[in-house]
Parts: sequence; C-alpha cells; structure tokens
Amino acid sequence: MTKTQARLALAALWLGTASIGAFAAGLDKDTGLYVGGAIGRSSYSLSSSKNAPVPVPWGGKKADKSGTSYKLYGGYRLTEHFGVEAGYARLGSVSQWSSAYGGSRLQTGTGQVFYAAATARMPLGDAFALNGRLGVARGRISGDNKWAPANQRLSGSGTGLMVGVGAEYRMTQNLAITADYDYFGKLSKQAKGGMFTVGLKASF
Repeated sequence: MTKTQARLALAALWLGTASIGAFAAGLDKDTGLYVGGAIGRSSYSLSSSKNAPVPVPWGGKKADKSGTSYKLYGGYRLTEHFGVEAGYARLGSVSQWSSAYGGSRLQTGTGQVFYAAATARMPLGDAFALNGRLGVARGRISGDNKWAPANQRLSGSGTGLMVGVGAEYRMTQNLAITADYDYFGKLSKQAKGGMFTVGLKASF
C-alpha cells in the first residue's frame, strides 16, 4: 500500500467514525416522533353557576365540576427543545343545577377537546425534563339540556387558547412517565375546562 492509499484509508476511517458519532449524538438529543396516553381528573369552570346560581332542592344531588378524563396525543420534536403536538382529550362529565319550570333541575354534559400546539422541552439531566405546550383547542360539551335557559345551558362548542405544562421521567431511552396539566379554555359559551393527568409517552 502506498502512502497515498494509506492516507485515503485513514481519512475514510475517520469520516466513518465521525458519521457514526454524529448519528449517535442525534439520537441522544431526543428528536423525532412520539405518542402518548394519560388518564386523570378534569376541572370545569362554569360561568352560569357564578352569574345565575340556582338553589339545590332539599335532598338533591350535588353539582359536579370534575370528572374522570383521558387524553391521546402524538407529536414530533423538531429539535431537542422545540416541536409540535396534536391530541384528543375526553374531559368526563359535568353537572349543575339550572332553572326549569319554576323550579330546579340537574343539568349534565360531557366535554371533549381536539387541540394542536407548539411544544417546548427543557431537559434536567439525563432522565428528567420539563414540558410546555401553547396552541389552540376546539372543545365541545354535549348534553340534552334544551329545557335550560340559554344563559345557563352547558352544551355547545368553543375555541380557546390551550396552555399546558408538565414533567416527564424517562424510564428507558424510548419510554417515559408523564405528569401534566392542560388548560383548554372555552368548551362552550358557559364552560371552560382543563385536566390533570399522569401517563406514558413512547418515543421513536
């Protein structure tokens, strides 16, 4: 082997090693696709219950502003710190007493949301990270409450600013435990909502 051939071989070996190192570093930066699911508790804010409170009949069931909730989502990390995410959340049931035929009647509904958001991530060591989401949510509360006055009716739909914060703990390179709070803003004319959840997230 001539000196020129030896130099070319060494250069090729060096380039190959550098390429492998760069690829491995890219994997460590935690970019790419991820999906997740979580379950928790919703929290509703009802403007109608504040503006026009209705007395609860004697022995009547209490109104409920929280329910069992879950969310499914997926996203893509464009860099180690920034990305995009979209998801669906089921916020569970909500109820309040409303005026009906000169008396009171319990009104119930169920909330759901579709959202799209930009994401930010701040690693805290090798296993922990803080996450943030800012985007738009389209929510809806369904329920049979046409009998209720319009200013007390829970059902309807709305678009609001979505804000989310949370933390994650990575158990393996591809699987993490998450804890989040997401606020979806207006779900209908009379209701706003959010949710606390814990879940799992898988990265690819």
